[in-house]
Amino acid sequence: MGSITLGGLGSGLDVGAIVDALVNAERAPKANSLNRFEADVTVTLTGLGALSSALDELRSSALDLSLSSNFNKRSVSISDSDYFTASALTTSSAGDYDIEVTALAQASQHQSSIFTGGSTTTFGDGTLTFTIGTDTFDIAVSATDTLDDIRSNINAATDNSFVSVNLLNNISDGVDTGSVLSFDSETTGLGNDLVVTFTGDASLADLSDNLTQTQTAADAAIVVDGFTASSSTNSFSDIIPNVTIDVLKINETSGDTNKLSISLDTASTKLFISAFVEAFNAYTDVTKALGSANEGAPGLLLGDYTLRQVTSQIRSLLSSPVEDVTGDYDSLSSIGIRTTQDGHLEIDGDTLDDALKNNFDQFENLFANDSGFATKIRDLVDNYTKSSTGIISEREDSLNNQLSRIEDQRITLNRKIASLELRLTKQFATMDALVAQFNATQSYIAQQFENLPGFTRKK
Repeated sequence: MGSITLGGLGSGLDVGAIVDALVNAERAPKANSLNRFEADVTVTLTGLGALSSALDELRSSALDLSLSSNFNKRSVSISDSDYFTASALTTSSAGDYDIEVTALAQASQHQSSIFTGGSTTTFGDGTLTFTIGTDTFDIAVSATDTLDDIRSNINAATDNSFVSVNLLNNISDGVDTGSVLSFDSETTGLGNDLVVTFTGDASLADLSDNLTQTQTAADAAIVVDGFTASSSTNSFSDIIPNVTIDVLKINETSGDTNKLSISLDTASTKLFISAFVEAFNAYTDVTKALGSANEGAPGLLLGDYTLRQVTSQIRSLLSSPVEDVTGDYDSLSSIGIRTTQDGHLEIDGDTLDDALKNNFDQFENLFANDSGFATKIRDLVDNYTKSSTGIISEREDSLNNQLSRIEDQRITLNRKIASLELRLTKQFATMDALVAQFNATQSYIAQQFENLPGFTRKK
């Protein structure tokens, strides 16, 4: 429906301005109330989002300390890692070992004689069989296959997992110049030499029986604290229990050793603790800003119950001893983590280092058992931030529903105001028409009086 515009021709009044004033007087209080309500809800939502993010960061740092596996790691150090590397399982024992690398594992290598026909040399029909231990595969050779074709077929065989063949061209030996095939096994270890045999045309002997072995397969060997050990590969996993040693280079001088040290990995635990302290201090800064009573810039969650509650619960955990922990190291303060006057945490490095050195076996219970500090922090944060069921998550859902209702109320208000504006416009239009009609009647009557005989207008 089109709007009705009024000029006030009949009454002389600014009818449009009157209607606007009445409509605005009806709209303003309710619109302002909705705007204030929306602003309050939005501020609270923003504050809860910031609180939730800070709690998630705190939980992330506590998670590392709540995992028992992080307290069972082993630290591996090697005096010179050019000769070997090592890794240790959490079940390995701490200790120091002197290790000399005396041999590296190697695979066998074979080489053909020079084929003066070059890469296009052909052979008769037959089969080449490649064997290492119990592994074997066959390659069919036809009279039309060139030396290069045979190389490609061997390398491309789907059941070939242990040999690669290379073609070398323009090789000279005395008066002969041509191509050579080299057969490189990929299987190391004593007794794992490549064996090539043939059936069929006798010319295939040059690719099998007549090969020259240029390197034999051999074991790797090391000496650990004076005791010799060997391995078919360059990896030793059964010398030191739960420790794997991978050799890289032979010691140049017989008797030279490099030290392998395996110890409890206290360094990573110290890093986890430092990361948690940093995360808690960042969380503290966020919550202080959210709850600030600064008159010029009040916090988004000033006076909010959720903020006060979670802050109180976390600080209670900080100051409480951990249940089921025996001995003197049953609280954060006992390992050197203390609360400052401004609510932050700080680490006494000497106290922490001493605890890590002398009582590291108690750290897992302090942080990671069912009643451990980090476990309780993780569970507490989940109670607030877990999707759908967390306290903050439920409040955010409720506040978002309130925003939706505010929008619905705005739509309802706009419809009501539009209806009011239309009604007032029609009413004032009717009034203006009546006034115009009265004015016209008045003018007509006055004219008639003026036309009566003997009528004299008073001046």
